[in-house]
Amino acid sequence: MDVTTATPAEIDTRLIELWMAQAHHRAIADSDRLSDSVRAYAAQAAADAVAEAAPLEAAYAARRWNRWYWVPKGHLHREGECSTLYASTDRNLTAAASGMDDAQIVERYGWNVCTICVPNAPVLDGFRTPGTYATAEADAKGICLNKIPAHVNRRYASPYGTCGDCDAQGIAVTSLGRLRQHPHARMAADDARKARIEDPKLIGTATGEVLKVDGWEIKTRRTAEIDWVRHMENADERGWAGNPEWQAEQRGFARQIAEALAAKDGVTVEQIEAALMPKVDAKIRKWQREMAKANH
Repeated sequence: MDVTTATPAEIDTRLIELWMAQAHHRAIADSDRLSDSVRAYAAQAAADAVAEAAPLEAAYAARRWNRWYWVPKGHLHREGECSTLYASTDRNLTAAASGMDDAQIVERYGWNVCTICVPNAPVLDGFRTPGTYATAEADAKGICLNKIPAHVNRRYASPYGTCGDCDAQGIAVTSLGRLRQHPHARMAADDARKARIEDPKLIGTATGEVLKVDGWEIKTRRTAEIDWVRHMENADERGWAGNPEWQAEQRGFARQIAEALAAKDGVTVEQIEAALMPKVDAKIRKWQREMAKANH
């Protein structure tokens, strides 16, 4: 690594790797349960790690870029003493943040930054927001980070609220009036809409919305085909139904399903109807045979 051109983040990332390697090999070299050859090899590996780290340590000593440390279950702190920490507090160098100034650290890590270490954080853009890092993580997991409810229903023993950010409803509310962590409803709805369009086994409207026919949601293509046949059988004048208005309603339901299937397959409604109509004819003929047997 060329320390004259490497970024602080690159240097500190390599330093962390070398510190860990040195500690690992030193532990082996100091063990009295291993052979001399193994201990000698480990001692040399530890020395090599120290040697490689030396110019990187020197680069930091010369340039003194900002370093930031994570505290387990705590905040991100600037290198040095912080009144919120003890001397014994475990601190972990965060190489990805090395070299960042106050504005950059708040933009990336948001509410995770210690406001004692960054006194002007409250006035910086992005403060008290999740930060780009947390937002990216939440997006990957499909989680909504908003904790402030748009509305809270307290009529029951366990209050619940709605989220104004993602439109989720029925989210449990804590005793402090905060929403508990919940799936991002709008993101989940978008994923479901995409699945209804792209998954060959699923069905939806032409735009991927939920397909509801006669008050019932139809989720799969197979169910849609079965329901189309059922509605057309009900609407067929050769069948048992004799109510023209009800038959017309059934044809309307079948038309909705045919339009959804046609959009799914990229064909016309007429092609869908022609492919499924033989099943309706078969059911009608079967019904007619049963009726003929019953009348003899």
